[in-house]
Amino acid sequence: MSLPVFEIESALRAAVAKPERARLLLKAPTGSGKSTAVPGMLADAGVAGKIVVIEPRRMAARLLAGWVAKLRGTQLGAGVGYSVRFDSRYGRDTKIVYVTDGVFQRWLQDDPELSDVGAVVFDEFHERRLAVDVALARCLDLQDGRRPDLKVLVMSATLETAGLADYLAPAETLEAGGRTFPVEVLYRPERAPQHDRRGGAPRETPVWERMAAVCREAMAMPDPGNILMFLAGTHEIRKTIETLQNSSFSRGWDVFPLYSSLPPAAQEAAIAPGSRPKIIVATNVAETSLTIDGVRTVIDSGLARVASFDPRRGIDTLHIKKISRASAEQRAGRAGRTAPGRCLRLWSEAEHARREAFEAAEVRRVDLGECVLLLKAAGVSEIRAFRWLDAPAEDSLQRAERLLHDLGALDAHGVLTDEGRKMAALPLEPRFSRLMLAGMEHGCVAETAFIAAAVQGEGIFSSRPGSASRKDFIFAEDGSDFAGEWRAFESAEAMNFDPQRCSQLGIHGRGAREVAQGFDRLAGLAKRAGWEWNAIDFRANRERVAKAMLASFSDRLGIRLGQGTLACKMVGNRKGKLDEDSCARHAPAFVAAEITEVEAREIIVHLRRATGIDPEWLRELFPEDFALTDGASYDETRRRVVARKETKFRDLVIEARESDHNVNLDAAAEILAARVLSGELVLKNWDAQVEQWTARLAGLGKWMPELEMPGWSDEDHAAAIAQICHGAVAYKDIKERSVWPVLREWLSGPQRAALDSYAPERINLANGQSAKITYEPGKDPWIAVKAQHLFGVWETPAIASGRVPLVVHILTPGHKPWQMTKDLKNFWAGGYAQMKKEVAGRYPRHPWPDDPKAWLASGGRK
Repeated sequence: MSLPVFEIESALRAAVAKPERARLLLKAPTGSGKSTAVPGMLADAGVAGKIVVIEPRRMAARLLAGWVAKLRGTQLGAGVGYSVRFDSRYGRDTKIVYVTDGVFQRWLQDDPELSDVGAVVFDEFHERRLAVDVALARCLDLQDGRRPDLKVLVMSATLETAGLADYLAPAETLEAGGRTFPVEVLYRPERAPQHDRRGGAPRETPVWERMAAVCREAMAMPDPGNILMFLAGTHEIRKTIETLQNSSFSRGWDVFPLYSSLPPAAQEAAIAPGSRPKIIVATNVAETSLTIDGVRTVIDSGLARVASFDPRRGIDTLHIKKISRASAEQRAGRAGRTAPGRCLRLWSEAEHARREAFEAAEVRRVDLGECVLLLKAAGVSEIRAFRWLDAPAEDSLQRAERLLHDLGALDAHGVLTDEGRKMAALPLEPRFSRLMLAGMEHGCVAETAFIAAAVQGEGIFSSRPGSASRKDFIFAEDGSDFAGEWRAFESAEAMNFDPQRCSQLGIHGRGAREVAQGFDRLAGLAKRAGWEWNAIDFRANRERVAKAMLASFSDRLGIRLGQGTLACKMVGNRKGKLDEDSCARHAPAFVAAEITEVEAREIIVHLRRATGIDPEWLRELFPEDFALTDGASYDETRRRVVARKETKFRDLVIEARESDHNVNLDAAAEILAARVLSGELVLKNWDAQVEQWTARLAGLGKWMPELEMPGWSDEDHAAAIAQICHGAVAYKDIKERSVWPVLREWLSGPQRAALDSYAPERINLANGQSAKITYEPGKDPWIAVKAQHLFGVWETPAIASGRVPLVVHILTPGHKPWQMTKDLKNFWAGGYAQMKKEVAGRYPRHPWPDDPKAWLASGGRK
């Protein structure tokens, strides 16, 4: 076999022959054969135990296992096997096992020493999935501890390996060439949006129309081969396939979809050789690992649907984002696996240069709840000290720990509880492991298993335009929207999940079948655990289901803002909108199993799949998070403070009662003061004279710190306003209230004397005149004096024991400003003459001597 990766086989054998701590970093480009050949090299090198190859996707694990089994002349499931979600084919004696990162995560949990594993191969590590990062760190810890014989190999096509080599050190770095052919890259950016003939907004061409147009262009090029198209998700794939199949230019071509949730047979049909040329319309599952025979042309939308998590609001988001340059290169490389090819990109070369070099690691953008729980269960007491390749953000960690505490998995000190250990033992995300345990506790395991399967699946209801709505299945008297989903699921099951028949009822047949697989798996799990399993009856078990949902979704508790609105307030100081078809719209409170953020003209947080709950249950299930508070609030209409008794669950007010009696005066003063400070309420006696006093005090504190004056900060201002408001409950009580009693008490007698002495309201000038000083926050104090009244004031006057010269606003006889200066000496030397030249003619009755000093000395005679 002539795969390029075989050039490093001897070096690989030598590296794994080391008895202890064999760590390898292999960088090999697309088409080198690393995913198919390297595991076999390890087996042939005599590595003891299973060789586990971790793949980021189910489809890659399953198809690679089948291909490698053929290459090695063994049956799939015998010498070579795989294990993915819902599907495993391997035995005790299987030598090479391809697994997804999620499956391997559970293997580590069940057998932390990997007792029957000799080598772990991390394929496509550049995708930086969270489960892979954590698994690698745990394998390195295992190597450093109880399993120094374990071999660890990290493989990547595009990753910048310098930092990774430091992380793996001591490790041997190997690099193999690729068997790739030249790929011509062509850019096809979108033209300017077309304007509507009626003068409407410009119309952007949908991505599927652009992909079809470029596909037509590619077909006309010499030797296009099979065509592989990359789109963001299944919706875009379906629209593109519809467009192609409705076009005459695609006649004679087979068109196949390719994405992870397709049935295995459909996936294999897409990549299998055929008698006619084909167009494969895929998500990024076709980006790595798989070689699709005969692909000579790649058409890349440059987009991918990326899941992310907002730790501040606890919201999962799904956005279409531009892929990185590294991903674009991976995609382009698909066209050069077996012959020269071309890649057509739906963006410009200039934009390509501006894209991110690599994808962001998942640890920085996904929910860390399951990761933290499994690490705690594995004995990692301090998560922040874990062997992270890239440390997670602190707010993401805090949010994960808070969720686990809310679920009962961690105590107040972050220590794993007995409940947490039970949750970690279940192969589910923390929320759903808690849901299953709650179902067992409340006697509704079958219902919670269905809910867990439904929420984690693709969805039972169709989102196709014109399809029937979920309101056809959800009834107002239901306690949970999942009662309606169960009705729809039973209908789909009765139709054997036939896609066409299901779609007529608005049911997503494939999604319902996926729910069935998950439901069967959870049923098996429950029965193995010995939990009582009864037939599903959402009506009879209404309260039991609701309590189980509350136990696992308490952080998604919501209450509508009023009877006539679907707008809701939620735990965590969040707001959202309840689905209009939800049966929970009549409930006093509810928990939402699905919270999604949708970007439209404005960001809308949708609350779906709700279950109504009784707020009284909060006392029973979460006594520590339930509180009764006596406080005060502001009545906007009457502009007064009222007593307010609140029933709160965490930070969410469940019930509030207001009264004019027994108002807490301290709270009232604070509330009124806040509105005065915001400008909403005005104290009539807080006038310019008061502002001058506060500015004098603030200035003197800076100019003469040795006096140790109280100063005047924003906090001092707020405190003074609060004192003025004390004893009042309404605006009418403070509107005309005098402020000087409070301000006079602000300073002692000596301090008041110091303020009047060093920051006076007026200053006596050298010529006997008096001038008012104006103080402004952040500015130098100043006086405004007519030029004739400054005769005899030859030096700039100052305050604060001479430390602060005053800014002198020199006025004309008509009180118009002529000049501002802190240097009167210079004004008399030159500025005065210029002023006389320009102004004296307009004011002949006022003295304008050539030499003011001599004029004064002569007694003011001309």
